[in-house]
Amino acid sequence: MRNAELNGRCRAAAPAFDARPDIPHSALRIPHLLAGAMLLGLLPTPVGAQHPDSLPKDTSTLAPVVVTGVRLPTVREIARGLAGRTATLNAGDLDARGVRSLADALEQLPGVTTSDELGATGQLDVSLRGFQVSPVIGLPQGVTVYVDGVRANEPDAHEVNFDLLPLEDVERVEVVYGPSVLLGRNALGAAVNLVTRRGADPPSRELETSAGSFGRYELKAHAGARHGVWDYYLGARYEREDGWRQETGSRIATLFGKAGLLSGTWDATLSYSGADNKIFQAGSLPESVAAASPRVNFTGGDYFAPTAHLVILNAQRLVRRAQLAVNAFGRSLSSEQFNVNFVGEDSRQRTRTRIGGGAVQLSAKLHVGGKELRWLAGADADYQHTAVRIFAVPRGGGGGGPDSLTESVRTNQVDAGAFAGANLDLGRSLTATLAARYDWIRLPFEDLVDATQSGLNIYRRVSPRAGLSWSPGRGHEVFASVSRGFRAPAVVEIGCSDPAAACPLPFALGPDPALQPVVATTYELGWHARRAGAGLDASANVYRTDVRDDVFFIASAVTGGYFQNIGATRRTGLELALRWGGVGPGLRLYTNYGYTVATFETTAQLATTRDSGGETVKPGDTLPMVPGHRVNAGLVIPMLSGTGSRRFLYAALDARYVGRQWLRGDEANATRRLADYAVADASVTVNWRELELRAVVRNVFDRRYVSFGTFAQNPTESGTPVQRWVTPGLPRHLQVSLSADF
Repeated sequence: MRNAELNGRCRAAAPAFDARPDIPHSALRIPHLLAGAMLLGLLPTPVGAQHPDSLPKDTSTLAPVVVTGVRLPTVREIARGLAGRTATLNAGDLDARGVRSLADALEQLPGVTTSDELGATGQLDVSLRGFQVSPVIGLPQGVTVYVDGVRANEPDAHEVNFDLLPLEDVERVEVVYGPSVLLGRNALGAAVNLVTRRGADPPSRELETSAGSFGRYELKAHAGARHGVWDYYLGARYEREDGWRQETGSRIATLFGKAGLLSGTWDATLSYSGADNKIFQAGSLPESVAAASPRVNFTGGDYFAPTAHLVILNAQRLVRRAQLAVNAFGRSLSSEQFNVNFVGEDSRQRTRTRIGGGAVQLSAKLHVGGKELRWLAGADADYQHTAVRIFAVPRGGGGGGPDSLTESVRTNQVDAGAFAGANLDLGRSLTATLAARYDWIRLPFEDLVDATQSGLNIYRRVSPRAGLSWSPGRGHEVFASVSRGFRAPAVVEIGCSDPAAACPLPFALGPDPALQPVVATTYELGWHARRAGAGLDASANVYRTDVRDDVFFIASAVTGGYFQNIGATRRTGLELALRWGGVGPGLRLYTNYGYTVATFETTAQLATTRDSGGETVKPGDTLPMVPGHRVNAGLVIPMLSGTGSRRFLYAALDARYVGRQWLRGDEANATRRLADYAVADASVTVNWRELELRAVVRNVFDRRYVSFGTFAQNPTESGTPVQRWVTPGLPRHLQVSLSADF
């Protein structure tokens, strides 16, 4: 993944992870020391405090007997008592907005904000409850992403390559807020699971083509059906665009297939997803340049080119009165990150990862003292082999001479975990939940250039959860919960954690002082009401998450830095959501609001490129790139009717407001914040027989705004001053698509 661009990706920034001076925000990448880790997590599907987006109905023939649904796509059990906020976005929600990535999709939810640090629209950063999930190395990642129960966070720094996820072939996106416990490790702020599609009856076949601004065009196709006990689904996507900034073209090609068996007590699927992409990145610009010429790319030529393959087997069956679920997966990732440097040689990084693992879970229900007890227990494990090589490339793309090897490392990581949970009906619509998970992580590091730099780290941790859920009737539910989760430091963080020996960029990793694991404890209270007859769905939540030993990247100079633990940070907030879909045929509206306060809770001395003497953060200082206020609102209006009551012309408007944010590199809150902004999108959809024509205008009022900011030196000006660097937001642009069912 691209590292924190010169200053941006890593806290106060350093010119992209490069040992030589470089134009900031060329979006260089840190070594993918463990790119592609996959941890299988069996993610629950709680009933408590569901987000207004309702869950789809069960399509499985298996009896709902588990305390909480395993994160296997064919199981749709919903159990009471796992109190906590959840949200679901179905395929219709994603298609209606024409989302291009998971980051874009999550932006519809309360308290979720995206920013563009890399200068690539397919690789946005996401902030959720003040925690990050991003393709950028150097950020303290706190959200875990799964595909059909298989973890998609990369092991080098727990970042997520959104462009590799099969979003076009997703049936729904499920979000469980807070530490998840039963899911797996590393989910501090939330866990996101992508449940992919499978064939059904009647068969479905669709072909879609689209074109739009900035030379973008896209072709998509999928087909699925069920024949007897067998079903299948195939999907493919190809997208190209020139990009709205200089030299920011991209090519995205994905393929997905799934075969399923649904017979008697068996329910099994075998799926494959693959991607072959190439994305050029522009990064940020000095604030004055961004205001005058936002299309500029200072170091044109940076790109990320991954090729990935993922195979997943999910199976479950009834065994007497219990349900057995198993999962097995294998993944390979080969990627190249090329970085053009303003001064000195360019760099090329090649990463190769091979991962395999699996999980097993047993669940059932029984009666204790006349009360129903639902329980589950299971275990998961995976093995990851990753090799990374970094080369110095003579200027001119290698034409001036051969590449020279500067770094060569590999690792063989083993993760194992066991979990158990139960919920018990206490009577009078009151349900209690208890759950816990134990994790063991063995993380070795082998330097093939200098064997003295090799090292080994082992982490062990128990994570508990407890909750109460009360359903007084008439569609209302109130819940309270407390949960704890942890994130083990990643290889990049472990290998560069010595303040006395800052790592040059790219990292020169070694066995530095051990970092402590990050531990998050969340307290949550919520209410949810659903009136199916009126089409009304509303929810309200308050939460507080105390984080101990948060890991931050400290840029001690523009060409070096290190990772360190911060004693304590905190995220507190309020989330409100309302959806109304029963006003008339096809008429829908929604609105949600997120208030987030993310602060340091301990005094710490941090290095910053803004001041050679460093800066002191104090309790109450706000974490950067976390807006205090976030508002979403949308409306879908049926305009004209076709035959019967069917509407064939719809208009829609979506708007979002993002509050002010502190720039990365200003953790002490000493300078001016980024301005708040509001952006609106509009669309018109026409349905006629089996055809659908849709036109979407993003940023319909052509609002100029910036979504990301940091500090870095500008070597193009006299004296190389430290300046504010920002990433401009997309201007108004149009996308027109035509799809046909056949």
